[in-house]
This record gives sequence, C-alpha cells and structure tokens, in this order.
Amino acid sequence: MPIAAWPRATTSTTVERVSLQAHVLACSSLIAVVMVPCMLYVSLEEKDVQMKLNAMGPLSHWIMGTINYWLLLTRSDDIRKCVQHMEMDWRLVRRNDDQDVMLRYAKIGRFVAGFCAIFMQSGTFLFTVAKAMTSMNVIIGNETMSVHPMTCPIYSKFIDTRFSPANEIMLAVELLSCFIVNSITVGACGLAAVFAMHAYGQLSMLFAWLNDLVEDEDKGNNFAEKKLATIVEHHLRVLSFISQMENVMQNICLVELVGCTMNMCLLAYYSITVC
Repeated sequence: MPIAAWPRATTSTTVERVSLQAHVLACSSLIAVVMVPCMLYVSLEEKDVQMKLNAMGPLSHWIMGTINYWLLLTRSDDIRKCVQHMEMDWRLVRRNDDQDVMLRYAKIGRFVAGFCAIFMQSGTFLFTVAKAMTSMNVIIGNETMSVHPMTCPIYSKFIDTRFSPANEIMLAVELLSCFIVNSITVGACGLAAVFAMHAYGQLSMLFAWLNDLVEDEDKGNNFAEKKLATIVEHHLRVLSFISQMENVMQNICLVELVGCTMNMCLLAYYSITVC
C-alpha cells in the first residue's frame, strides 16, 4: 500500500484510479530524483575508480528497486488473480483439520514477510540514517566546510549538496526514497513468502486427503472414487495457482539473483579494501 503496488479493484472509481496514478508518480519521482543524479555522478563526474565502486553498492539497490517496482506494477492483474485464488481457497475449506493446516502455513508466510520488512528497514534504512548523521570536511575555495555525506552521491551540476540547505533537503529526500525502495523489496519478498506458503499448505492438504483415501480403500468405502476426483480437481487448482505465482515472481527473482550476487561481490571488495 505505501508504494501503490497493491492491485486495485476492477470496480474502482475514476477518482481512485487518478489517485493511484498520482501515488505511483510520486513514488517513481522520489526514486528517480536519487537514482538518476547518482548514475550521472558515477558516469560523468567522479574519476576515481574506487569512489565509483563505493557509490555502485547503494546505486545497485536503487536500480533493483526500480526494476522490481515496474515488475510489480505490470503484474498487477496476476497478483490480483493470485489473491482472489487464495480467498476462494479459504472459502472452499470445510474441515477443521484443513483450516488448521492453512492457518499454520499462513502464519509462517506472515512471519517471513514481517522478518523481511524488519531486516530490510533496519539494515538499509538505518545505514542511510547513520551515514547521514556523520559529517565530513570539504574544501570549497579557501574555506573548509562540514557537510553530511550522501549514501548515493548527487551529480553536482544537478544540485550541489556541499551547501546548505541543499544538503539537508537532499538527505531528507534520500531517506524517503530509501524507504520506498526498501518497501518495494519487502513487498516482493512478502508476496513470494505468502504465496509459497499458501501453495505449501494446499499441497499438505492434498497429502492428508490421499492418506485418508488409502484408508477408505482399505475399508472398502464406496466414496473413494468421488474423493479421488475431488483430489485431482484440487491438485489441478493448486498447480494453476503455482503457475500464476511463477508468472508474478520469476522476473523479480531473476533481478534479485543478479543484483544480490553483484552486491555480495561489492561487499567483499569493500571488506578487502577497508582491511
């Protein structure tokens, strides 16, 4: 909801659609106002290779967030179908044992989503806050001034953050942008966790039904064929949900795989150079 990526209802009014588009535009603008000047700084202004690499770590986080944000928005219809599929599964369940299984896995999915939120915000966001609270000395002409460093350096021809109040304004914008980018990653990981745990719960229900079916056949129960048909239908329903989930998450997972691999390499480089 904070990043306006939750799929809107098909019956939403014109005012709601316009408000949603404005919300998306505001979030995109906050991301771009930090990412684009940083890309210009790395490619055009900074000449030192080590300084370029120091800026590439935070910049890659913003780039990954931008791509994932676009993927979440373009897959809005698929996300809505998955959510509606989950709602229908909860309406169809009748047995208390099945409800307990679904509740157990739903709690696991919610826990993983909450853990992702805490981990991302306490890691990346607090790092940005901690760096903004420090100060560094810069020489401007014949004067030495103290400024707060930016996590993502800004292209000086865009705005010179060495001077006040531009420094403080861009720091505040960067914090807001960091919160949005983190929320994008949290939203993507949270969806993956909730969808995967729901599918896991549905498959666990199928295993329980198959065990019951074997017991019924041993007892000579005449309802075994009817139960088998129900199991097959539900199995196809679960496979359909998994296919929809794959459509939503496959590109996001690719972005996270490539981006996190590069980030781990950069972290190893930072550790070697600092030591």
